[in-house]
Amino acid sequence: MKLEHKNPIMVYATLLLVVLASCKEQKESKIVENEIELEKDYVEVITNGMDFEMVDEVKSGWTTFKYINKSYDTHFFILEKMPDTLGLESYKKDLFPPFTSAFEHFEKGEMDAGMKEFENIPEWFYKVELAGGVGLTSKNTTSKTTVFLEPGTYVMECYVRMPNGMPHTFMGMVKELKVRKESNGHKPPNAEYTIGISSENGISFVDSLKAGNHIISAEFEDQKQYEHLMGHDVNLVKIENDSLKTTLSNWLNTADFKAFRTPVPDGLLFLGGVEDLPAGKTGYFEVTLEKGNFVLISEIPNAIERKMIKTFTVY
Repeated sequence: MKLEHKNPIMVYATLLLVVLASCKEQKESKIVENEIELEKDYVEVITNGMDFEMVDEVKSGWTTFKYINKSYDTHFFILEKMPDTLGLESYKKDLFPPFTSAFEHFEKGEMDAGMKEFENIPEWFYKVELAGGVGLTSKNTTSKTTVFLEPGTYVMECYVRMPNGMPHTFMGMVKELKVRKESNGHKPPNAEYTIGISSENGISFVDSLKAGNHIISAEFEDQKQYEHLMGHDVNLVKIENDSLKTTLSNWLNTADFKAFRTPVPDGLLFLGGVEDLPAGKTGYFEVTLEKGNFVLISEIPNAIERKMIKTFTVY
């Protein structure tokens, strides 16, 4: 029996067609994946432990962050717009050493020595612009916040404290985010309710609202720097009973080195909010509310005395 030898040109052509078909399928698959990405109207941020998993770059404009906290601790993230050409490298090199040393002194009760370390903070730090972010979010909870992002380089961090007082920032919860000049073309959400936030008048909001999904705007009527060297924000908390308001306010007093440490006191469920924004700016957050008692509160010292707390019920 005579064996037929195949033409090598035909073999090559056949293989080429197979490869081209495979590439075409991969390309079409990639296009579909990209289209799915484009269909998303939010930036997904995931925390599994002490991390932020997300994209490295976004377009400028109204940006919604969907924060999925899969960890066993309460977290948040604030966006800090860096000056000039600085980024995460400078942030770690110039800020980590003095802050780490200060907190180590504080934990030993050496308050004066800790404060002395702050003299080593670089001048550029005082030019950082706070640009909002997602409020405190409890473990195994998801929250959504929308803020307007100008082009530039941002550093996002969570400075909730470990049981030993060391902020989560130094444990890995810090990330750089580039915001391009190209606009995403998004419009701000349509809010059903509005929170007013003012250092003079405190937090204002309705006394009650119906259970369900709501989009709430947070209008920062003014802004100022408090004893903890930050401004005011607003966090939404489901609270088991009114007696926990003092506990909550004390835990949020970051000027107290023993406060703001995990684990969070029992009876408090953090559902997001809007981090510090400049005066005149507005942020938004979306939340599904079940029946119960809730609190809007700012992470500042003496929130109750400063009227930076507002209770309301969901029926």
